[in-house]
Amino acid sequence: MKWMFIGLFVAALMVGAGFLLTDTGPNSNLSSSAEAIRLSELGSQQVQSFKFTEGAQNLETALELDPSLAEAAISLATAYGRVGKIEEYKKTLALADSLTNQIQDDNRRMVAQIRLGTRHQRSSQGLIDSLLTRLEKELPDNIHVMLARIGQLEKAGKVDEVYQGWQNILVKNPNYAEAYNMLGYFEMNRGNFEPAIEHMKKYAFLAPDLANPHDSLGEVLMVNGQYEEAALEFRAAIALQPDFYFSYLNLGKTLLYQGEIKSGIEIMTQVQEMVAGTDLGRNIDQDLVFTCLEMGMDEEVAQRTLTYVNEYPDHELSPYFRSIRMAHMGKMSESQALMDSTVAAWRSHEMYHASTKSRQNVDMAEKRYEAYMADLADQPSTRIRKWNSVLNGMGEFVPLQNQRSARIKLANAYMDNGEPLKAQEQIRPILEANNRLVPALVVAVRSDLALKKAQQARLALEQLKWSIQQSDEDFYARKTAALLEERVIDLEGHP
Repeated sequence: MKWMFIGLFVAALMVGAGFLLTDTGPNSNLSSSAEAIRLSELGSQQVQSFKFTEGAQNLETALELDPSLAEAAISLATAYGRVGKIEEYKKTLALADSLTNQIQDDNRRMVAQIRLGTRHQRSSQGLIDSLLTRLEKELPDNIHVMLARIGQLEKAGKVDEVYQGWQNILVKNPNYAEAYNMLGYFEMNRGNFEPAIEHMKKYAFLAPDLANPHDSLGEVLMVNGQYEEAALEFRAAIALQPDFYFSYLNLGKTLLYQGEIKSGIEIMTQVQEMVAGTDLGRNIDQDLVFTCLEMGMDEEVAQRTLTYVNEYPDHELSPYFRSIRMAHMGKMSESQALMDSTVAAWRSHEMYHASTKSRQNVDMAEKRYEAYMADLADQPSTRIRKWNSVLNGMGEFVPLQNQRSARIKLANAYMDNGEPLKAQEQIRPILEANNRLVPALVVAVRSDLALKKAQQARLALEQLKWSIQQSDEDFYARKTAALLEERVIDLEGHP
């Protein structure tokens, strides 16, 4: 979901949920300035609609008109956070916290504290459970209260209850567009693409002038392998909002998945120029590395990791990428030493001990590194064990699209270990969800060849060739497909 997991999005939504009204009664007592209230309401709605620049401008003006308007500061913090203006985000969040503490009306103050708490503002975060206990009795239909409950359920890993929470919001307000967006992502993450698409279409119907519904629908289509249809939705989003960088990024990824590497990277470079000077540029570089890893584009991985290390030498992820580069250069002992020190530094950080999610992320990064190193230097049996460890560490609720890279790596290890049936077990659910994912199709052809299934191998090969027909001439899968075709022809001639 853009770059965020559902829980992070819920947190952002809570701060800029689009309704300045606290649902506690008339809003006339929020400010003595009617214009400040209007701009705060408009700005909050724009932030919810991913119109961060416009929203921030209106919210800044609202705070100029009324520097005490806590709700405007809360939404403005979201706007800054979502475009990667970290210093402004921190400063505005602290202001929002101070203003919230000065609110005299109990219910209004508690609702604001809930919204702040979901953004990890420590002065409010520890209060959420007690605030919810009280507000769910006094304001059970308040949208912010309901969203806060969803956030708590998500943190607790109660996926089904989170899903029901969004359904409950639609019971209160059937036209609450964002609920359809979230339910669409839930269905996508469960592999239920038809209902996911229907939810996103309802979202678009309720918010026809917004870019985000098109982007969300495009993302579902992209994960499902409907790349051409996805590209149309991303372009529609950009037409509605030319600075909607999420769709530029997704359009670039769609091209990468089809092997149009030059065009895909060109588009992603455009996005970086749009968000120059913010943390989003770094996030785009990270996304490029991981997309290239998933696609098996080793040369591009080497280039993108080098770019990342040079551009962000002091970022905590740079030593991780540097370790992988060292290993690819044959400097295994230096790579391991750097990774050991990097993991030790991560585990000494306060956040590692305070956050379950942080511990999971660090542990998973270490597991992935060990599996990558096994691919370079170890026997297939060791690679199988390492990639199984990565998959087992993900947990049962990780969406299939987030498992694809590890599953394909594991499938290749099984192939090299002479176990094509087990390789097929790994790629089968991937191809059921997206029958155009190139690295999985390569495994499909290889495994059918190993099993001497000429007809199945031919079908998988033709699907692979069709999937890369628009790819760059030097896309690695073109050469791979040509080599596989020779083997398929040989098997067809000598069954």
